[in-house]
Amino acid sequence: MKLTVRQLRPLLLGLLLCTAPWAHADIYLCRDANGTLVSSDRLTQDCLTYGGKVIGSDGTVRRRILTMKEQAEQAQAKEAAQNLARQQRDQQREDRALLLRYPNEAALEAARVSDLNRPQSMIEDAEKQLATLQRQFKRLQIDAQFYPQGPLPLELRTKLDENKVLTKQQTALIQGQKAEIVRINHEYDALRTRMKPLWARASARQ
Repeated sequence: MKLTVRQLRPLLLGLLLCTAPWAHADIYLCRDANGTLVSSDRLTQDCLTYGGKVIGSDGTVRRRILTMKEQAEQAQAKEAAQNLARQQRDQQREDRALLLRYPNEAALEAARVSDLNRPQSMIEDAEKQLATLQRQFKRLQIDAQFYPQGPLPLELRTKLDENKVLTKQQTALIQGQKAEIVRINHEYDALRTRMKPLWARASARQ
């Protein structure tokens, strides 16, 4: 029985509709737990576990299928890159703020002097207090000489004890403020080192 072209047309159209999805479908080529290469028309658990690749209808590799471990590593690498980019942006903002605050070395040194004023002033005041306490202690020692054998009067003992405590406090205050001066100078020295390339770049742009 011969069929005309008109009669064959519906049959050919139906055949094309049935075969077209398969002709253009991607193939998932992965290995299973035994290491055997297995092909599938869909993404399988083996692909996610052992990895594989997607083959197009033209035979070319469209993409790799990453294992779940590789996906996690890729996500971590992406997050690390994003964190680094964010840190760099924060650093740039901080650099701009520092340049506004310290446009040159003279401005930075002026700020250093200003920050050093407070601990230096506290040291000067404490040294004056120490000098007063030392003079007071000498007078109290003279008074104590009148009691070479017996116990000192309560009032005199109290004044000597107070003098000792106050002297210790002022001495500790001086030591603490000297340490503060060292800290401030250290911070400004580090800041000056950081600012030098920023000043150089800013000067080059002018």
